[in-house]
Amino acid sequence: MVTDMALKRVRRKRPEGGRLPAPSLLALGMMLGAGSVAAQTTVVSPTLNASLTWTDNAGSSGIGGFGGIGGGGFGGGRRGGEDFILELSPGVSMSRDSGRLSGTLSASFRNLMYASNSDSNTSYLALTGAGRYEAVKDMFFIDADASISRSNLSVFSTRGPNDGLDVNSNNETRVFSLSPRFKFRIGDNTQGQLLYRYRWTDSGNTGLANQSAGQWSAQISNTQITGIFGLGLDYQRTEGSYGNASGLGGGSGIGSGSRSGLSGGKSQEVARATLYAKVTPEFRLRGIVGRESNDYGDRGRQSTTVTGGGFDWNPTNRTTIAGTVERRIFGRGYDFSFQHRFARTAVFATFSRDIRSSLDLIAGGGLLDPTFLALYNNPFFVQLIPDPIARRDWLLRQLGLGSAYALTNAYYVARSLSGGFTYSLPRGVLSLTLSRSDNSRIGSGDGLSTVDDFRNFNALKSRSATLSYSHRLTPETSLNTSLTRTNSSGSGLNAADTQRTAFVVGLSSSLGPHTTGLLQYRHQRSDGDSFGGSNNNEFTENAVTASVGMRF
Repeated sequence: MVTDMALKRVRRKRPEGGRLPAPSLLALGMMLGAGSVAAQTTVVSPTLNASLTWTDNAGSSGIGGFGGIGGGGFGGGRRGGEDFILELSPGVSMSRDSGRLSGTLSASFRNLMYASNSDSNTSYLALTGAGRYEAVKDMFFIDADASISRSNLSVFSTRGPNDGLDVNSNNETRVFSLSPRFKFRIGDNTQGQLLYRYRWTDSGNTGLANQSAGQWSAQISNTQITGIFGLGLDYQRTEGSYGNASGLGGGSGIGSGSRSGLSGGKSQEVARATLYAKVTPEFRLRGIVGRESNDYGDRGRQSTTVTGGGFDWNPTNRTTIAGTVERRIFGRGYDFSFQHRFARTAVFATFSRDIRSSLDLIAGGGLLDPTFLALYNNPFFVQLIPDPIARRDWLLRQLGLGSAYALTNAYYVARSLSGGFTYSLPRGVLSLTLSRSDNSRIGSGDGLSTVDDFRNFNALKSRSATLSYSHRLTPETSLNTSLTRTNSSGSGLNAADTQRTAFVVGLSSSLGPHTTGLLQYRHQRSDGDSFGGSNNNEFTENAVTASVGMRF
């Protein structure tokens, strides 16, 4: 189960003297030099963050991809003028890693006030969390996750993902899920699980329809029936539904007309049987056969036989390699992962092809991303950043810098590749993350909203690279830098492209036992052409931010 992996019971450690990590882009330098006091299992920390930002493009924050206003998509990157933006954000961070209840939660009430354009003032709740309640010991669990954020998710947005100034209310997305599950064991080697997960999202006025999905699943396996061979059975059924998308008008912003997004329900059913063969204690083979059906395309319900195989290899306790290849209803599906930990370096890579939806990608605010899970639980990062909330927030930020999502109500076949490394220096941390995605729509784009990425294209491709470095200048101060480059394109009946570049440099420091400060400069630029060549997707911004963060 996802939350079993994401919420491992690691001990929370505070730095010496009660100092807390700086709330900067890459505040690892300070964390590296922090000692610890006695571990605490439950921590609740009220917070208050205050910042003042000067930007030379304050008005560029809108909806997108196409038809967006004020920087939402193509033709929307016009200069919005200089302005000072004051933010006051009270909040709370919670972490618990013992007993029957475990998890992390961060919530803040963001209040942004513009000096020159008070009409842009906004307030909203930002939240990320996931947790687990063990209702019956080792048997019955209730998992939950939640995310509330404002970010333009289109691959053609001018501002990059997780931009702190992308706070247009049209971009607000709220995702929640609840999952009761029952685990059982029969004898020493047979184990199973029954689960129901219900997930729903409300996507404001982005043009996305409100979505929900209920998933039933059942698994039972015994990997050592004969000592060499084992067997596993897995069944999963998902029922999804969509409401109407918001009434955003034609291709140039908010209009008076309304049009529906994708309405109705879609379902998928997959059943598999897996034969395990233990070749060596470190190497195991898997053979897979099953049946799959769904009604995601234009031809009604389709079914096919699933066949495939895979392996699991753990040559050392610092290396994990796994792979699966299957013949699926959409063609060849696969899922490969690699992790290796050196003394100072962690290396990772994932490669997959499967059916996805926007609801899958944005669920949990990134906490359910397989790459995030692999890094969050990696012993290298657990040792590097013992504080679970600090480790979670830093990894989400790192992975989010180069993220490219599809803003769509359609189902699509997603082929994704991500990888990178993190190297720990005596006084700093160097990280490189690379990613590539190739998404192809299933079925036609009829009925999708005008700002839906798959309304205008059959396929979307994105490539991204992020290089970051954090250097500890003193035990209390660190210098943090990052450079991100992202290229996105759409193809089909129409064609378009967007290139984004973002550079950030910041100085963070501990100002007291419970106070941290940050001074940061950011430059970002977006260039590209819309389909038809009628508009340029151009955007530039320089921004300087000074902020103070406090925990009580």
